[in-house]
Amino acid sequence: MKDPHKVPKNIRFTSVLLTVFRSMLQLFPLVFVGFLLLAIGAAILLTAAPRIFQKIVDLVIAGNSLDQFWKLLAGYGLCLSIGSICKFGATKISFYIATQVEDRWRYAGLHHYYQLPFAWHDKHDSGEVGTRIDKGGSAIFVLLYELFGQNLLVAILTLLFVVIYTFLILPFFGVLLLLPIPIYIIITFFISRTIALKQASLNRLERTANRALYDGVSNVRTVKAFGKEDQEPEYYAKRWSKYHSFEYGVERLWFTQEFLQTVIEVTLRTALLTYCIYAIYSQQITLGQLILIISYQQMTFAPLAQLNQLFTRLRRNAKRASHLFEIIGEKDVLTDSPDAVSVKPLLQEIVLHNVSFEYTKKTAALYDINLAIPAGTTTALVGRSGAGKSTLAFLLLRFYDPDQGKITYDGTDLRSIQRASLRKQVTWIPQDTSLFNRTMRENIAYGNPKAGQEAIEQAAKLAQAHEFILKTPNGYNSVTGERGVKLSGGQRQRIAIARSLLTKPSILIMDESTSHLDSETEKAISESIQELHHKTTQIIIAHRLSTILHADQIVVLDEGRVVAVGKHQELLGNPIYKRLYELQFQRAK
Repeated sequence: MKDPHKVPKNIRFTSVLLTVFRSMLQLFPLVFVGFLLLAIGAAILLTAAPRIFQKIVDLVIAGNSLDQFWKLLAGYGLCLSIGSICKFGATKISFYIATQVEDRWRYAGLHHYYQLPFAWHDKHDSGEVGTRIDKGGSAIFVLLYELFGQNLLVAILTLLFVVIYTFLILPFFGVLLLLPIPIYIIITFFISRTIALKQASLNRLERTANRALYDGVSNVRTVKAFGKEDQEPEYYAKRWSKYHSFEYGVERLWFTQEFLQTVIEVTLRTALLTYCIYAIYSQQITLGQLILIISYQQMTFAPLAQLNQLFTRLRRNAKRASHLFEIIGEKDVLTDSPDAVSVKPLLQEIVLHNVSFEYTKKTAALYDINLAIPAGTTTALVGRSGAGKSTLAFLLLRFYDPDQGKITYDGTDLRSIQRASLRKQVTWIPQDTSLFNRTMRENIAYGNPKAGQEAIEQAAKLAQAHEFILKTPNGYNSVTGERGVKLSGGQRQRIAIARSLLTKPSILIMDESTSHLDSETEKAISESIQELHHKTTQIIIAHRLSTILHADQIVVLDEGRVVAVGKHQELLGNPIYKRLYELQFQRAK
């Protein structure tokens, strides 16, 4: 079976619909066949019921035997009952198909989102991307359920059978039933196309308003700190008011479309009823046939009325689905090569060979870096802000690839290593710690979910987190809050350190990971981590030089270049390192 999550290269309205339907057929072919059979059965039976009712009326008026009447009545009841059951079954199956296909695409979008490299994430707002995945998934549900669910397909099939059958028994009336169909479609097509174009602009205004909302809500502490509790709602209200002003214009188009379609429907209903009354008086049709024609006209207008909003809804939701497809279609430039290998814990060294990297053509970060990091040693990266320390760590984690040169892990280029395998060996503790809105236990065990309670507590003790965790209301079952908001900065960092230590990494990268801790706690954690010396390769990025004086080698970076490498005493002769050292220790005095 082909990949059901393969997205089209040109994401247009028709290609979006075809992609969604193709994925549905590939994922649930037999279920769809069952649904189609039920829909056809419902359409046939619901078409037959008015015909039987016509014969009942004519039979009663003619005063014929009641034996045939009871048979016809039983047939009428069976047609309606079984037809309704088939219709109900088709609706339920379509709901199941729509939700399942929606979920598959949601998960595919989210999975691909996590796979995309940092370079892509740097350019996109995570909240907006999350909204695109959410609304894109919901749109796929609507596309399927609007077309195949809520009886629309049954109604369209019924319309087809009604028109064909009427042509066979009453050709002229078949023409009258067929007449509104092209008029409806033409009006709906042209107006809905205009609505769809305006809806695209409306969606952009909605995203702008939502971005203002989420931006303010996520920075509520800053809002309150600067006393902007009144200004933020006003900032949001201006954008939302602009959305509403444009929305009113779109609603006028909706009203115009509904009005024109209502005029057509009323006119044709009146014309048909007038002619039917004339036909009865001229004895061209019977009263039963009049009832049949009126019933069939009602069944004809039912799906046409649904077309009133269907085209526009399809276009609007196809656009939202296309935003999800755009995410899935983004190229993962750091994806594993076909011959990528798995690696074991570092045995020899990591080496940077003539490595250069730039975030943009105007923003270069590292120049011609040559550096060896032996296994089991502690390497410290120091330098002023913007020197390239964190960028170097990102390259070691393979969040980015070098623009020039290469990085080898025991002689193997990082580009040739499976990312999942590399991430098992390398753990990163960032300066700005972020926790999940889950329990302490879940946060610590995030990198090693199979870890037992004893191992979790041991990691917490090494990170000096065990005692404060026990003081929380539910201990290790206490929830940290969104992004760890219920904890102090130092507590969040200790949880993050425990989380990293529990994975027992081969390489531990600490990016200012103790910056929010008091000196006593920082010293205790440093001593705990020192126990891993020669067991784990440690790379420490630090502004406070007092925390890295023990390092086997200290790498001094300045403006993206390595200007010195050595131990503390050796580097005191380097003017940049000496200046950093004097500033910190003089400040400490």
